[in-house]
Amino acid sequence: MVNDHKEKIFERYSSERVRAPRRGFKRVRFILCVLMFLFVSAWMLPSEVLASGAPAGEGQDLPGRMALLMIQLSVILFSAWMGGNFFKRYSLPGVLGEIVAGIIIGPYLLGHVPLPGFSDGIFPLQPHFPVSGELYGIATIASIILLFLVGIETDIDTFLRFSFVGTTVGVSGVISSFVAGDLVAVFMSKIIFGQSYGFMHPIPLFLGVISTATSVGISARILSEHRKIDSPEGITILSSAVIDDVLGIITLAIVVGIVRSGYVEWRSISVIAFKAIGIWLGFTIAGLFFARHIGRFLKMFKERNAIAIMGFALSLLLAGLFEKSGLAMIIGAYTMGLSLSKTDLSYLIQEKLSMLNHFFVPIFFCTMGMLVNLKEMASGSILLFSSVYILVAFVSKFMGCALPAWCLNFNIRGATIVGVGMVPRGEVALIIAGIALSTGVIPHDIFSVAVIMTFITTLVTPPVLSRLVASDKPVLKKAQAKKKEYTEIRYSMPNRDTAELVLNKLINAFENEGFYVHRLEMDRTVFQIRKNETFITLRYSAEEFVFESVISESSYVHTLFYEIITDLEMAMKNLQKSLDKDAIGRNIFHTLHDGKTSSDSSPTKYHFISPLAVERYLRSHNKNDVIEELTDLLIKSGQLTFKQRRRVIKDLLEREALMSTGMQDGIAIPHAKTAAVKHMYIAIGIKRKGVEFNSLDKKPAQIFVLTVVPKDSPEPYLKFISDITRFLANEENRRRILTADKNIELYNIFTHR
Repeated sequence: MVNDHKEKIFERYSSERVRAPRRGFKRVRFILCVLMFLFVSAWMLPSEVLASGAPAGEGQDLPGRMALLMIQLSVILFSAWMGGNFFKRYSLPGVLGEIVAGIIIGPYLLGHVPLPGFSDGIFPLQPHFPVSGELYGIATIASIILLFLVGIETDIDTFLRFSFVGTTVGVSGVISSFVAGDLVAVFMSKIIFGQSYGFMHPIPLFLGVISTATSVGISARILSEHRKIDSPEGITILSSAVIDDVLGIITLAIVVGIVRSGYVEWRSISVIAFKAIGIWLGFTIAGLFFARHIGRFLKMFKERNAIAIMGFALSLLLAGLFEKSGLAMIIGAYTMGLSLSKTDLSYLIQEKLSMLNHFFVPIFFCTMGMLVNLKEMASGSILLFSSVYILVAFVSKFMGCALPAWCLNFNIRGATIVGVGMVPRGEVALIIAGIALSTGVIPHDIFSVAVIMTFITTLVTPPVLSRLVASDKPVLKKAQAKKKEYTEIRYSMPNRDTAELVLNKLINAFENEGFYVHRLEMDRTVFQIRKNETFITLRYSAEEFVFESVISESSYVHTLFYEIITDLEMAMKNLQKSLDKDAIGRNIFHTLHDGKTSSDSSPTKYHFISPLAVERYLRSHNKNDVIEELTDLLIKSGQLTFKQRRRVIKDLLEREALMSTGMQDGIAIPHAKTAAVKHMYIAIGIKRKGVEFNSLDKKPAQIFVLTVVPKDSPEPYLKFISDITRFLANEENRRRILTADKNIELYNIFTHR
């Protein structure tokens, strides 16, 4: 009866295909569980601890405010992650999703909804500012990190190389967008604010500054995807963005000085502008001039994490000094980043601060979204103003950059690409708007208009720019001879394993030579290698290494690579001399004969083995055919597709060619890592007569356990192989396997059913 029941179970398994785990469902289930945990925890906590009816600092003790802040940060991080990933799924910038998530959970929407333990919601509306001072303080730190990293990423050499075109386009774009943004507020001030404002009023000034900022990150990513970063239009956009950032920072410094001083006479404005430009320019020139000294100072800390943290500490110091001098903190952070961009530590600092960046930046964008009041946006006058402001911001930046580009040898298509590439606003615009809101210069509804303008321009640009740059049509009126300054060096690799071995050796070699190696976050297969003025780019793949460097450095790259290959060759020869791989393989089974595991005859409990991937009677008569037949069992069980078959067999045979997986006592365990699969799959077969498998004991193999695992995902396949080897080393287990009459019986032996 028991055997009949097992046969029915096996038939039921046979009628269904074994499917891969539904990981997407697991992610959703995990997120739902976390959210449920948050709400249950909130319900269980006493309301007096998390009473949120009063603003932070009023009616709450310090521990209660800190407890509320911790929960707010948790909700923000989860919401920002979900919003960002939702937008990325539809090929939209993740930052837009983070802003939308902030709007949804903010105090003007769901944030004030009463919950158990939170009588006024998790994000109660504060009396003087929408969010608590603690939360806005963390967002301020995030803005400093943002501008510090923006400054580090600024390519001064690119700016100098294309200074004329970049300066002309950048200056024109800043002037046109600033004047247009200011004039929109001036002409519509009577309708929106009920009173007329002049050109130098703080509200029009800040709206003008907000409209100048350009987020070149979106455009740079699209240009990179289409391999147009080094094209005339790509370099012009990037170099113009440098000018745009610099002029935007200077303009912000001047406007902040005007607003804080309260003087609007031209003489006073001139003094304020001279002071702002002087302070910024003085610190910038000094920073660039003493960049190497700053780098040497940071290198005194030796440990790489400490170098990055101390670099960030310098940005905090300069941010505080600039705020004390009457300028915005972000200007000081940007200036310090700009200074460190000239050092060979720039990529190290970017890499080591990436975790801080990933933590704080979503909090910043989500918090900016929380400051948006959609209810105020619904009024007719605000809708009219926002529509006009967004349209003018788009047109002024586009025309202000496209027209000078057209005058400087770009044809209509090229000028259009430059204009569109400079349209998207981003983090700088939001930071400026946040400063204006926090200082009380602009009301909430105008801040909401600025956020929506940033959102729309960032949303519209990617598809338009991507379509424009997809074509290879000319962008210049007259083609210019391009001076060959860089050269490419290519080295082919036989397979991924070899490539990864060489890559690790290569990185260590560069670092031992005093270089700083940075893996780009945008593309994990691109490395930037830098030491003082030497700059090398490495593009890595399983097939080849591609170095790009100035011609004078090509000999150094060849020499370094030659030494690496020589070292690896010597290491492998020494390894083969000192180690006996056959002896190591035999040691796997020695524990049985030593009596240490003779009592361990329990079968392996791996229930993910499919009953359809077990075959009692293999038909094959040689090693290659056995591997192919076992692979076909994985196809039969639904774990592999026929399309994956060729790649899996190829990887298995390549692994077999390096070292036979035939063990001893009639056991063979063929296995391989392959890019064709995403999960670990196992097939089991028996050939009682045996097949020659080049085993350690020179005997034919009878029991075959084939395992394929993904290359890039961690799977416990070595643990499985170790367990299955220990199980098969027991003579009684092998006897039971070889005498099994049916596939279901063999399946039960391996899965302990």
